[in-house]
Amino acid sequence: MSPELAVELIAEAVFTIIEILLVLIVPGLLLGIVVAVVQAATSVQEQTLTFLPRMLLTLLMVVFAGHWLIQTLVDWFANLSTLIPGVFG
Repeated sequence: MSPELAVELIAEAVFTIIEILLVLIVPGLLLGIVVAVVQAATSVQEQTLTFLPRMLLTLLMVVFAGHWLIQTLVDWFANLSTLIPGVFG
């Protein structure tokens, strides 16, 4: 295995992980900011007001983007499986 191929495989894996996590994390982050602003404006400091909406939104993102998430992982593994014989052969 050449160093260039190793770097390419690692970079593609990291990019895929970041791409998948951004779909799940960013909406929850944005909702958390909105809830924090509402809490600051109303002086209500209840912990469940930040946790529950973010958890539900993350669950909804898994439901709605689940097909794309699985397809992205399947594509990455398919690409990896085509490269394995060339790496070790």
